[in-house]
Amino acid sequence: MKRAILVGIDEYPTVGSLTGCVADATALAELLSRHANGDRNWDTQLLTSEGGPSAVTRDGLRRVLTRLFANARDTDLLFFFAGHGAQTPWGADLVTQDATENSLGVSMNDLITLANDSPARSVTLILDCCFSGDLGNTPGQQSAAVAENFRLNKSLLRENVTVMAASRSTEFSQEVAGHGAFTRILLDGLTGGAGDHLGNVTALSLYGHVSAAFDAWQQRPVLKTHLTEPVILRFGPPWVDRDLLRRLPDHFPAVDSRLQLSPEHEGEGRPLSPDNPGTAKQQQFDYLGRLRNANLVTTDNRRDHYWVAMESGDVYLTSLGRYFWGLAKRGVL
Repeated sequence: MKRAILVGIDEYPTVGSLTGCVADATALAELLSRHANGDRNWDTQLLTSEGGPSAVTRDGLRRVLTRLFANARDTDLLFFFAGHGAQTPWGADLVTQDATENSLGVSMNDLITLANDSPARSVTLILDCCFSGDLGNTPGQQSAAVAENFRLNKSLLRENVTVMAASRSTEFSQEVAGHGAFTRILLDGLTGGAGDHLGNVTALSLYGHVSAAFDAWQQRPVLKTHLTEPVILRFGPPWVDRDLLRRLPDHFPAVDSRLQLSPEHEGEGRPLSPDNPGTAKQQQFDYLGRLRNANLVTTDNRRDHYWVAMESGDVYLTSLGRYFWGLAKRGVL
């Protein structure tokens, strides 16, 4: 029960057109619809300006938002918008193609009201537009924030609502190489760059991935969230198979165990194959090598496993390995 609407607007008849917003929404819809292994993920709907100069109107955007939030109990919701954002005396707006001077589009205040009042299990709102960090700010403070360049805004989010924005409420958002600068890194993170050892990509890991890509002279991505359980936005390629993690207590009886290797762990007759499975110690040696590649085991002075085996040295769990050992011991992997 995961539904997502993604909006991208390049063509604006009354304000300057953009170049990467349709590409942003299209690429994101494709990524979110399937996990890296091909399994179904979000049930996505795409709305872009490719339908013409009136494809994404204020009325149309409000209609799709109403549909997104309707009958949403026990459902995870996601909304993405790439296009123009604008500040007004009443707060920031998502600008639609039929924008006029006094009616630019859909208010960010209205969007956050829908999210906060929704019975959905979770709501994730991702904006790549100018002033997008205004989403979720307490109404009545936005205009003062712009006028005074005041950065310490206050936000009000109900439980399990998350906002990811390309820039602060006082900043413009840039386009780079056919995409929004923010969404370009976002796509990389969803592909696997922001995944943990199991391949989980959440808003928290995604923000850490995106935020580090911008320096002090660029727009500043914003994350606002009130979480009790992070939503898995996508499963990317895992660093290590879950089955390998479940077997950790079989090889390390205690979390601080040191496993002694021997020359027999290297042995003869390599490389191993289905027709040449090797000895139990050789199989354990290869298993430890996969854990080492995922930074789950180490040795004194980080010596190579081959030389540790030749000298009958020890391998032991890293802090991350001890974390996964605990999960495996509790049977929650």
